[in-house]
Amino acid sequence: MEEKIWRLCTYSPAETFELGYLLGKFVPPGCCLLLSGELGAGKTMFAKGLAFGLDVEEHITSPTFTVVNQYSSGNLPFVHMDLYRLQSEEEVWERGLEEYFDGSSVVLLEWPEVMRGLLPAERLEISITKHYQEEPAAENELGEWRAWELRPIGEQAWLKEAMKHCDNLSS
Repeated sequence: MEEKIWRLCTYSPAETFELGYLLGKFVPPGCCLLLSGELGAGKTMFAKGLAFGLDVEEHITSPTFTVVNQYSSGNLPFVHMDLYRLQSEEEVWERGLEEYFDGSSVVLLEWPEVMRGLLPAERLEISITKHYQEEPAAENELGEWRAWELRPIGEQAWLKEAMKHCDNLSS
């Protein structure tokens, strides 16, 4: 069976938020989303959109210093992890992070590389690449855009339905 990879572009923080929101509307319990991209690529804005799609009421912040933020006010429990400051799988084990993959929470994991050997078999790998335009088309444009690649690993039937709503972001 051929692997389906979705490629999208966002041209503003609002579109990055919208992409997260649309996925959040369809993501099922137990889903693990891995988010890779350089600093400033839009990971936190995406996380805010995802949380909004899950109807999370709490203010979403980056868990860079806390490593894990948990939110329980939405339709599903939402766990946002940032492993940027961790150096090894041993540190992941010491913090008990694998316990968050409980089958009921939606887990968004930034900088997943350090945890590669401990990841769930089924997951959605998302990579963001920041690009710069030579000259913005309008005065209010930042001159930046994001290329997104969504690669489902294992059965991710929900994603096909969610992507039907992302037509305006498809490249």
